[in-house]
Amino acid sequence: MFFLKKPIILTFILLLIPQFVYSATHNNSAKINNEIIKIPNISGAIVIDASLNEPQWQSAKKVFINNVTRPYDNVSSPVHTEALLMESDGYFYLAFIAKDPNISEIRAFLKDRDKSWGEDLVGIKIDTYNDQRSAYRFLVNPLGVQIDGIESEVTQKESDAWDGIWESAGKIVSDGFIVEMALPLRMLNFKESTDKQTWGLELLRYYPREESLRLSNIHLDRGNSCEICQIATASGFKGAKQGSNFTVAPSIVLGTTQDRDDNNEWQNNNNTEASLDLRWGITPDWLLNATINPDFSTVEADNAQLNINNTFALFNREKRPFFLDNQDYFDSDYNLVYTRNINAPNYGAKLTGRENNHAFGLFITDDQNTNILIPGNRSSSVASIDGESKAAALRYRYSFNNDITLGWISTLRTAEDYSNNVNGIDARFRLSTADVFKFQTLFSTTEYPNDLFKQFCNVDEEDEQARCATPENNDDCQFGDCIYNENVLRTLKEHRFTGNAFKAGYYHNDSDWYYRVTYDRQNAGFRGDLGFMSRVDHNKFSVGGDRKWYAEPGKWWSKFKIYSDWDIIHNDDNQLIEKEFDINAQLNALNSSYLRLGYTKRESVGSRLDKSNLAIADNTTLFSEDQFFFFAETKPLLGLYINTNLTWGDKIDYRNNRLGEINRLSSNINWNIDKHLEVKLRQTFSQLNADGANVFIARLTDLRTTYQFNVQSFLRLSFIFNNTSRNPSNYLYSAAEDINRHSKNLSTELLYAYKINPQTVFYLGYSDRHYSDETIRDLAQEQRSLFMKFSYAWLK
Repeated sequence: MFFLKKPIILTFILLLIPQFVYSATHNNSAKINNEIIKIPNISGAIVIDASLNEPQWQSAKKVFINNVTRPYDNVSSPVHTEALLMESDGYFYLAFIAKDPNISEIRAFLKDRDKSWGEDLVGIKIDTYNDQRSAYRFLVNPLGVQIDGIESEVTQKESDAWDGIWESAGKIVSDGFIVEMALPLRMLNFKESTDKQTWGLELLRYYPREESLRLSNIHLDRGNSCEICQIATASGFKGAKQGSNFTVAPSIVLGTTQDRDDNNEWQNNNNTEASLDLRWGITPDWLLNATINPDFSTVEADNAQLNINNTFALFNREKRPFFLDNQDYFDSDYNLVYTRNINAPNYGAKLTGRENNHAFGLFITDDQNTNILIPGNRSSSVASIDGESKAAALRYRYSFNNDITLGWISTLRTAEDYSNNVNGIDARFRLSTADVFKFQTLFSTTEYPNDLFKQFCNVDEEDEQARCATPENNDDCQFGDCIYNENVLRTLKEHRFTGNAFKAGYYHNDSDWYYRVTYDRQNAGFRGDLGFMSRVDHNKFSVGGDRKWYAEPGKWWSKFKIYSDWDIIHNDDNQLIEKEFDINAQLNALNSSYLRLGYTKRESVGSRLDKSNLAIADNTTLFSEDQFFFFAETKPLLGLYINTNLTWGDKIDYRNNRLGEINRLSSNINWNIDKHLEVKLRQTFSQLNADGANVFIARLTDLRTTYQFNVQSFLRLSFIFNNTSRNPSNYLYSAAEDINRHSKNLSTELLYAYKINPQTVFYLGYSDRHYSDETIRDLAQEQRSLFMKFSYAWLK
């Protein structure tokens, strides 16, 4: 029935069937770099100190990194780089000798792990299964600072979230720099064999000067969107084994928090928690993570975001190690596993693994609190359910061949009088080196507590209890005087309900052209409560593409692109929600400069006139917006990065359901004053005017200063200030006394960290929060906390 209602989707898929058949019988991902790099086995101890004094390095395999793959199309490198490779006793040893004609221009600073992007880097990509599906990435800057992560060809995502335990050292010498690395094989997933291993491998150097060059030992075809498919092949590690790969990491958290009560008195809350994390490589292909009484708190404050004139929930990035390990196993086109939903569990377990062409992921946990996202098509919000809940996710992928991947996903959340279960299938077809088709379809079953809707009623609870206590009003108190809105109507469910979602897309990406056609539908009954899915009753069709031009080496610019897209959104009753056209021009130039100038024409509906009715037609006003935007970034000096983002034009004032004018400016400055000290300043200014007067002005300042003592330890001071002013006389549907004229929030955090590796860490910190609804001088401290965390990883 679904495809009969959507003939355009059915026609689209029928036209692609011949391509699917071709993909099933042909290999579209054949490697163009056919050289086999033979890695020698050596014996004897190696000290990782970037000195390369050991005689074993004379026997290492030498590979030159002499090809520029970006921004140019496989031209000779202006600098000499060579890599030395060898293996011994369960370790993969690498050394990089990077020449530089002017060492004063080397960009290298002491940073925390994964924070050195944009600096001089050398490293390696390793596809340990050689199946062109994913690759580990290990990079090091000239001072030994590490970056590691995983790249997925299936999901087209790169993530630094994965953290391995490995050694590195770097030092700047008279004619460049040297980096030395030791990668223990037991941290990698690979298939054990008595014979030699065959892995995919690419050696890299990032060389940022006036131009930012990506250097490689291989040639990359711009017309092939799959880079992992093109990396070289390495042979070696005969009889390599991973060992027991067993890690035990106990930790303890000590903290005290004081909150100011209504009587202006401080209330103390002391907390001492011990926890235990286990990581066990059951086999070379299967990994078990388990945690008991885990500390799932995040140590560092989230990036601040303005949340005004925004009707949808904000997204925050996951930072907690238990969820980050092998996180990519649970990825799919829909964000169905958003682990920030899980707040305070007593336990957790996760099993991930691969067998031949099969990949599998499973995790289960509980939660002392249950927070779920209530989606809609004009707004979303977060609801809380009292009592403990359970959560689980299952992900399976089957690689039919190098070009076809099939998958299954299931998620589950349950609590008293509440449950949400999602099941779905997905597939990805690489039709050629430039063309991909993928889809995902989901089915959900959900049951809400009968009174969940009351969280969004916007009525005073004491007034409601007094009204319902009178006999004449007793009969109509089941729903009371609930002021209906979209969140109420989406949660006002007396029985279990079901829904479905479907997403499909065709993507073409070659050296000159990119274009796509996508369709995305989540009907009104669909819920994905373990994920981050903020829209339902929402059906979007979109087409877009770009044309690219490239400069010859030596020009002041390297790439110019014109991009455009058009999309249209309806609800389930085919009533128009939004129609949008975008066009922009983008330019890459010297000093890592990037410019984007664009225009958006949008027709979009505002708030519902009758909020007790979910209809769009005849219940909303269709507004026409014209917006312009400009973005620019550059690195004009060594250690200095600047960007600015400006938006101006028409903007719907959702609170007052009218068309206004927006001026929004955000800017970032990252300044490495020297090798140790870094200052990051992010500021946002947003102003909305309507009917000739101001509606609000919002300002956000996020300042973070870090002193990095060495690769292992740092001291960071964070300062976040949110200052919002509103004009009560220009709010149409609210009494002036109900509008908070001023609101000011100030949060500070001082954090000391010492990290031997990602799992052996010590944190000591202080944080507080201030608030005022008047002037800055009236800021009053509302909360203050002192905390310490220590964890130690035993490896076997």
